[in-house]
Amino acid sequence: MPAIPRLVKRQQQRFTDASEPNLRDYEEVVECGGELYWAVDFTSGGFPIGLRLSEMEAMQERDARGCGAGWVIAKDALRRTFGSDADIGRVTKIGEGLSHETFAAQIDFYPDKQSTSGAYTVELPSRRAEVRHPPMSDLQALLLRVSAQTDAIRVPTVIASVPTIRGMAVVRPYFDGIPMDLRAERQPGVKPHEVIAQVASVIHAVDVAGLELPGHRTRRAHAEAEIATAFGLPELEAAEKWAHEHLPADEPATLVHGDLLGQNILLHPTLPPAVIDWEFAGLGDPAYDLAVVTRGKPKPFDMIKGFQRLLEDYSVTGGASIAPSDVRLYELCLVARWYKETALEKGRPNASHVLGNLRNVLERAVQAAS
Repeated sequence: MPAIPRLVKRQQQRFTDASEPNLRDYEEVVECGGELYWAVDFTSGGFPIGLRLSEMEAMQERDARGCGAGWVIAKDALRRTFGSDADIGRVTKIGEGLSHETFAAQIDFYPDKQSTSGAYTVELPSRRAEVRHPPMSDLQALLLRVSAQTDAIRVPTVIASVPTIRGMAVVRPYFDGIPMDLRAERQPGVKPHEVIAQVASVIHAVDVAGLELPGHRTRRAHAEAEIATAFGLPELEAAEKWAHEHLPADEPATLVHGDLLGQNILLHPTLPPAVIDWEFAGLGDPAYDLAVVTRGKPKPFDMIKGFQRLLEDYSVTGGASIAPSDVRLYELCLVARWYKETALEKGRPNASHVLGNLRNVLERAVQAAS
């Protein structure tokens, strides 16, 4: 019975797969009497011996759920959103960022009286993320406000916010587009520093008066809050001292996205960029959004002057007045926080490497302020 060893091997492998395994493509699947079977052998009359494919798929989901596989958590979120009338296709992982894994599936309704059949996505918090979960109504209100004020970017319509063992999963219609590569010249005709600058300036200009948003009243308050949580170790004192000495202006905060990385900007050949994953959005310092992109790298966008180009493009597109030192401050906070995470976790050998990066960022910060 040669199918058994192959099945066991696939069972061991499938839990490391990002997407839902497609049992229907395996050679062991045969049709008999209008049903599909996973055949481990055949009777003398040619009838398959084995489980129905539907039973195999149910076992697969049960085992994957016990292992905490992302695809089955996303599938459960889709079931809870659309109910038993929905025919949910294979769940495929389409992206991963610092805070979320994104899964997609085709949803069909029979009959489809409201024309709701189509592709949908689930943004599922990653295992490592500490994601804020704004109330569903607040997130919807924010996205409606953004879409009402600008057509320079596309924003999602949130259908549901579903509690899972990973945290709140956001279900929305699928957006056409591909994630932007933050490395220059990797996508024909795309200059990522220009796209980031334009998208950021549009978001920061949105009037959010009257909305209930987390965050800070002023840019300086945002910086002080980041400093308070990022430092605190003796080897970080020099960077902390510099940050306190170079606080941004005490100006009103703006809307910030909070996670403006390439995987959250979807490019389309004929449509404006789509901006997704708004779970970190709130009031804050616009310089923070730029620092999340530059991240203290010596060559953001794989460009020697990538940092300068981003700030220049941001200014040209109408962004707020941001000094290089404003962005460097948040870079220091980000890298300091990564160092604390690695230094305080046993078995993380790269803490000294991250500390070296922090010192390099501090050196560039000193240069930016001089």
